[in-house]
Amino acid sequence: LNGSFNLSDSRLTSSVQLFALPATLPPALAEKFDTTIALQGDIDLTIGGRTSVENLAVKSGTIEAAGSVSLENDALNASLTGKFPALEKLTPQAKGVADFAIEASGALTAPDFNVTLSSESAILAGRTLEALKVNASGKADPAAPQAKLTASGSLDRQKIDANANVVQTENGTAIPELHVAVGRNILNGQLQFSQQFLPSGTLSFNFPDLALLAALAAQQADGDIAGDIALSNANSRIAATIKANGGSIRQGTTTISKLAADISIDDLQALAINGKVSADSVNAGAAAISGLNATIGHSGTTTAFDVNGRYDNAPLVVKGSAETGGSPMTVRVEAFSAAPKGISVRLEKPSTIAIQNGAARLSDLTIVTGDGRVEVNGTAGSTLDIRADIRSLPASLANAFAAGLDAAGNISGTVSAKGAASDPSVDYNLNWVNAEVAQTRAAGLAALGIKANGRFAGGNLQIDTDVTGQGGMSLSGGGTLGIAGNRPLSMAFSGRLPFSAVAAQTAAQGLDVDGTAAIDVKISGSASAPVVTGSITTDGTRLTDVRRNLTINGLGATITFDRDRAVISRLNGKLAGGGTISGTGSVGIAGGSGFPADISITLDRAGYNDGTLVTTVVSGTLTLKGPLLNSPILGGNLTLDRSAITIPEKLPASLTEIDVKHKNAPPKVRAQAKALGGDQGGSGSSSTINLDLQVNAPSGIFVRGRGIDAELTGNLTIRGTAAVPVISGGFEMRRGRLEILTRRLDFTTGNISFGGGLVPVLDMKADSTVGSTTITVSVSGNANDPTFAFSSAPALPQDEVMAQLIFGQSMSKLSALQIARLADAAAQLAGGRSTSLFDKLRSNLGVDDLDISTDSEGQARVSAGKYLNERTYLELQQSGESGAKAIINLDVGRGVKLRGEEGGDGEGAAGIFYEKEY
Repeated sequence: LNGSFNLSDSRLTSSVQLFALPATLPPALAEKFDTTIALQGDIDLTIGGRTSVENLAVKSGTIEAAGSVSLENDALNASLTGKFPALEKLTPQAKGVADFAIEASGALTAPDFNVTLSSESAILAGRTLEALKVNASGKADPAAPQAKLTASGSLDRQKIDANANVVQTENGTAIPELHVAVGRNILNGQLQFSQQFLPSGTLSFNFPDLALLAALAAQQADGDIAGDIALSNANSRIAATIKANGGSIRQGTTTISKLAADISIDDLQALAINGKVSADSVNAGAAAISGLNATIGHSGTTTAFDVNGRYDNAPLVVKGSAETGGSPMTVRVEAFSAAPKGISVRLEKPSTIAIQNGAARLSDLTIVTGDGRVEVNGTAGSTLDIRADIRSLPASLANAFAAGLDAAGNISGTVSAKGAASDPSVDYNLNWVNAEVAQTRAAGLAALGIKANGRFAGGNLQIDTDVTGQGGMSLSGGGTLGIAGNRPLSMAFSGRLPFSAVAAQTAAQGLDVDGTAAIDVKISGSASAPVVTGSITTDGTRLTDVRRNLTINGLGATITFDRDRAVISRLNGKLAGGGTISGTGSVGIAGGSGFPADISITLDRAGYNDGTLVTTVVSGTLTLKGPLLNSPILGGNLTLDRSAITIPEKLPASLTEIDVKHKNAPPKVRAQAKALGGDQGGSGSSSTINLDLQVNAPSGIFVRGRGIDAELTGNLTIRGTAAVPVISGGFEMRRGRLEILTRRLDFTTGNISFGGGLVPVLDMKADSTVGSTTITVSVSGNANDPTFAFSSAPALPQDEVMAQLIFGQSMSKLSALQIARLADAAAQLAGGRSTSLFDKLRSNLGVDDLDISTDSEGQARVSAGKYLNERTYLELQQSGESGAKAIINLDVGRGVKLRGEEGGDGEGAAGIFYEKEY
């Protein structure tokens, strides 16, 4: 501000520049601005004479304007032009630019005016607005206004045409013809206003395309409605008849189907209303009312209302009356009842609401909800002084209005509101016991206890909360959250989170976590760009990966939040199999960053045993780098020491895997089968992990099991992704041997590869010479299920090769006991399963069944059986301590069987058995 004041002629001249932040504006207006507002102009003011503002300019991201204003002897002269450079700042459903111009001149109390709004091209609610021009011109005389209003253009290539004239007649102000057309939507009518500006006249409307009409107001809606309105006035009373019908009206999540209204109003101010409003259905979010019928009847000074329908598939009833004959006007609610989600909600007793000077006074308005109740007292109008006392209110009531919330528990406490209705101060103190929602259940959390108190005032929410839960879970804190503008945040929370509280969630990932995390976090910044600081620490935690047979004991970690990063400043633990793990790193947590990671994990002689196949000791470093949501890279260099691959044994030949198929299974069984079966679907949109790993085994990898004892060494590289790893390289034979019964063979070649998967693939060969025959035993296939093959030069059948290898003679010269020993060796190599070689040996013995097994004390047992006829089965058994035994089974029919046995020690037994299949 700079200028001068001349005392001789009492004249002030000054140049003014003002700057204002959006927060200085009223909240409803402030949210339309996101930049500083600049105002400047040159003021020339003579006391008792002329006042003018030249070079007036307003500049912001929301509105720009320039012009001049002068006032002299009560004569106004103003000219202002400008534009809205970004309509989306005024309403999110608009996009584009609009220009405006304002001119006014003449007497200050009744100036002539001309206002124009135009836009060559804009987007309103997704529809294109073109060549819009709206003009209003006339005389702004409050006693006798005159104006001409026109609008033209197109919306979504459909014509906009509107015109109306405000004129003066001997009966007062009138609009003799009103016409508005937006596409197929048409409004026609004529209006007359009395000296007190009470209306009379008719309006007819037919809006078959509400979506187009709503788009002109930058709103989203759909449907159709048509009707007529007739207005009249007499003795300072406004009367009206309204008839309207709509097929379907939709706005947001609210839909009204088959709306019909037939209303007659004798005196609007006295609520002298008769009529009926009905709708087939009204849906608002998760709330739905069907068969809605509202009847209004007026008699004397009383207007009664009766509303019926079905809400949430249960009866809805509202009955009452309004008494307008005295002061204050009273509304008496006689009855209210509903049952959302099966919970009874009813008015405990009739309640009266007194209305005077625009304020409503409520006394003991009590709603009973199941075992709970809400009692409301106070006044509500332009100012508020109202209080609600809540006791055991079922939280499940909210489920009727919020789909998917699935809330449970009970809420008690108080809520009070005071101050101006436009900016009230709301205090609350609430206690939610056994609190549950769908999100907490999905996280595996048991029911919580939540206490919250605070205040909402001046566009700021203040909250102080305590959360308690299973296993000693506790979290307390609070702060403030701005509702307007950029919604500033200032909150702090601290507490303890036992990992048992999220056991269901971790168990779904195959993890068992035992321990507690300490939380101390502060949140600042804004809701759209929060800044997180603080830390999460844990010590002495045990982590078990059940699927990988991996346990880390004494796990300690500290995660520090530094604005847009989470820093792992400490990570250490001891593996149950020996050795340690430690690590450091960071993860970006800024919104939209994809969570970039830079994490390093060090393994120091970490022992690992998967429980079936692999045992190893690992040292080295692993790194995880890149955005976690966009294919990060897991890399590193690992060295294996004291590693072993154990070829597992299989089930006995007499047992096979049972293929269970569920038919008409209940939902829980299907869910369990899906979880156990894993994801069989195709590729999804979730990120996968890229691999770049180097694995070295200088100390050798030992392969043992089924007679194999071999040592290999080498290295391999793992690339590809975690879902589809690509493994190159392998391990080559250093030494090895194969024992079959009493025969030992040395491996001549061998290597371990991975063939693109994570299960080791064996390829090993052992050679031996028997007489003039060279015999080769090959071990190939996956280490968890390898295949043994016998070949020779010159070529012989596999059973003949095996007979030559073990006994040095032809199969035809072997005794029954030697054949049984060969069968035992074949079963050992096949992991106890029946193979073609084993079946051929059984056939050479001339029996129907041959089984090699062990008893509970580890003693070998051989059994051979043969059907003498279709009803008689003879079985011979030989074991280490029990000796020989002969058993005969005779099927006499109808499920009855006779059994007798005789042992080499002279003991015998007999029995009768009955079998029935069901």
